[in-house]
Amino acid sequence: MAELVKDFPEWFKITIVLIPVLSLAVAASVFLLNLRQTFLNNKIARSKIISDTLHAFMDDETIQKAFYKVEYRKFKYSPSFHGSEEETEIDKLLRHYSNLAMMWKNGLLTLNDIYPIQYYILRITQNPDINKYFEFMEDWTKKANISSHPFLALNELGKILEKNNA
Repeated sequence: MAELVKDFPEWFKITIVLIPVLSLAVAASVFLLNLRQTFLNNKIARSKIISDTLHAFMDDETIQKAFYKVEYRKFKYSPSFHGSEEETEIDKLLRHYSNLAMMWKNGLLTLNDIYPIQYYILRITQNPDINKYFEFMEDWTKKANISSHPFLALNELGKILEKNNA
């Protein structure tokens, strides 16, 4: 076989070597472009989750009503809260942001992804009466022998965001 190659013209020998090298270079370039696009698509998908959360907040009167009760400290946690209409409003608000907190806790979102909505999360989780409700939920889940509650993930996220803003 080596004897056969010796008889080939010089340009052909170079071509035989260059074609696989060029193919490898093209394949590596395409792979890197694909990798870059995948990272970009992931970032866009995470941004869409945050954007959808903001839009859902703006489009839902119940969530807005509950948020403004919390933000302006008109929400007061007491034993009569349980079973009330206000509980369903507050729970809807907390579930709305707890979904994101659980995505963050599972590594699907980063703190940087959450940055555009951190104001809302901090206003909720820094409210003293919401914290009383979180304490109740923590006690209740322990008594019910449940490992965790989604609201507690929101509380955890709020504490991390608070630390990072200090």
